[in-house]
Amino acid sequence: MGRPVSVRRGAPITELRKVGAQRRLAAHRELSVIVAATLAGRPQTAIAELLGVSQPHVSRTIAAVKRQNDGVLREAPLSVLDIVDERDAGEIDTATMVETLSAIDHTEGHVPEMNDVPTDAYVRGSWDDIELAYQQDKLTYEEYEQLFQARRVRGRGITAKA
Repeated sequence: MGRPVSVRRGAPITELRKVGAQRRLAAHRELSVIVAATLAGRPQTAIAELLGVSQPHVSRTIAAVKRQNDGVLREAPLSVLDIVDERDAGEIDTATMVETLSAIDHTEGHVPEMNDVPTDAYVRGSWDDIELAYQQDKLTYEEYEQLFQARRVRGRGITAKA
């Protein structure tokens, strides 16, 4: 048998969250650069070589993005959960995260209809991701409250004082 792998016992929750956030952000960034390079006209083989992945991986990534966007290849902006991950990964501080999330005109989730009949699907809105982050303890009560107040102010058309 091989040598035992050294595992840090009792890794703190913050360290685990940081590594998870870094992993998710790396996947999002890979997808983003593949889309950007494709839109810029780079061949899939060149993209794959520069990223150190296979050309079929690049092709599958492009196809997946098109499926998510009704056949259109376009870059995806950072989602609410990506912004929370940036904070958890140590790339931005909490104040920047709250400020960025507060500036978003959040959407509500909804049940789509076909011919005026509700379907059995649910389309998530960006506020659903705020609630999910709070439920998963990625946002504190204070952070959630700040975001909720910013949303309330935005909904009333009131401008927040600086």
